This record gives sequence, C-alpha cells and structure tokens, in this order.
Amino acid sequence: MINQQNTGTSTSRRSVLLPASTTVVIAPGTPLLVGGLPCVTLDGNQYAVGAPSVVCLFGGSFDLTVIGQSVESPQTTHKINPGDKLYATGTLDIATNVTYGLTIDANSGNTFFGYLDPQSPSIAAGATDTNASVLLPSGM
Repeated sequence: MINQQNTGTSTSRRSVLLPASTTVVIAPGTPLLVGGLPCVTLDGNQYAVGAPSVVCLFGGSFDLTVIGQSVESPQTTHKINPGDKLYATGTLDIATNVTYGLTIDANSGNTFFGYLDPQSPSIAAGATDTNASVLLPSGM
C-alpha cells in the first residue's frame, strides 16, 4: 500500500463510489472524506462497476501532506505536535458525498480527519510536511 505505515483492522477496507466526472482522477494513497469518515485510497479509479470507484482504507497510519496552519486564508500558522488533532477541507461531490482534493491542517472549523501520529515529529508553524504520518481515528 502506498503511504501506509501501520495497518488498520482487517475490516477497514471499503469500496467507495467516486464523482462521475471524468476529470476527477484519484491516485493510490489519496486522502478522502466519505461523509465525515476519513480514509486513504488503496488503488486508483476503477470502472468495473460502471461508475468510478476506489477501495479505501479507514484505519491505520499514512504518510500524507499536512500544513502547519490553523486557518487557510489568510493563513494563520500553527505548530502541530504529535497526537494533535488534524482536520480536512476540500471539494465535496454532493452525489457521492465524497470530499477530495483535501487540505489537511489544524483548522478545527473543518472536518476532523485524524491525528498527527505520536511517532511523528512536530510540524513547524507555516511548514508543509509532505510525509507527515497521519493516524486515522480507529473504531469509525
């Protein structure tokens, strides 16, 4: 699995329908929100069911891009420490309830996504860490 550091449970995999638009290309290792549930894609767009879909993992730790900020615009920088909550915002497809193109940071006004993994180093205020270990919440 691309980006995965630690596995979730054996039942944490689910097939997720994607927006029907052919312009939405989802690569393996892409973070998504399905409603309010955070996940990371195991594969890229699949068309075997007639509509684009992906297999998503809803548990584990993944190397994702996280920005040390608490507001996107205008940017308010914020240091993120191991164990801190992370939030995501992006483009919502109303038909599938999938949000893609995520920005993950410390903006608590966005949708809860997970935690900066306790084994991960801090992210400096204003820095972008393209390999931050993000722990998805378990039991969702």
